[in-house]
Amino acid sequence: MKIAVTGKGGSGKSTVSGALCRHLASQGHRVVAVDGDPNPNLGISLGVERERVEAMEPILNALIAVGHTHDDPTPDPEDLLRRYGVDAPGGVRLVATGKIERPTDSCLCCGSHMTTRQFFGELSDDDRIVVADLEAGINDLLWARPGANDVVLVVAEPSAKSVEIARRAREVATDLGVARIVVVANRCAGDEDLARMTEAIDGAEVLTVPEDPAVDHADHLGRAPYDLDPTSPAVVAIGALAEHLVRRAAPEPSPTG
Repeated sequence: MKIAVTGKGGSGKSTVSGALCRHLASQGHRVVAVDGDPNPNLGISLGVERERVEAMEPILNALIAVGHTHDDPTPDPEDLLRRYGVDAPGGVRLVATGKIERPTDSCLCCGSHMTTRQFFGELSDDDRIVVADLEAGINDLLWARPGANDVVLVVAEPSAKSVEIARRAREVATDLGVARIVVVANRCAGDEDLARMTEAIDGAEVLTVPEDPAVDHADHLGRAPYDLDPTSPAVVAIGALAEHLVRRAAPEPSPTG
């Protein structure tokens, strides 16, 4: 299964992605976490030390450094994962696609999008789950181009702007032919927040992650919420989300007779 995580900046996308990966790994799944943001920080939400996150070689940057061009054959995604991925807690394998480090005459941002698209599209999800934390907004969702068999996870908080981005993201994913789109109503303070979001994104599958001070505390400390307090309401809710995604992806048992 491949999961593309999208949403407005500040909606909690990386936090949800990181905790989702950790829960999936704890449930016995092999997990690859793809950080598609040119300012990669998914590693911190996974529990990787900040120094190791900063020292990571994103795929695009590493290929540019060795002189790789668009005219060269596309590298094998498994080889890229092996060479540039790092081991995160819980057995998760983390890889970043691109990172903007300095001014350049070339468009590193576009190159990062293309690298995300190729890597996410070509990396096999046989016997493992690939979770891609995309850049904020809808543009990266278009670049990644998830397919009919992939899952698009749209993360939104209760603000009007975030809900509007979620509504648009759902429309884009539908136009791309994605069959399963799940909206995560993040930081919901109560039924009123959930009702407003559900009404705005009419007909979508909506799951709730509640407002949780433990998540804010983890962010302030630069820690993974999963490690700081795995029993906090938000982390538990993301665990339920992980189980739900896997359960729905499992094939229906054949009838016996």
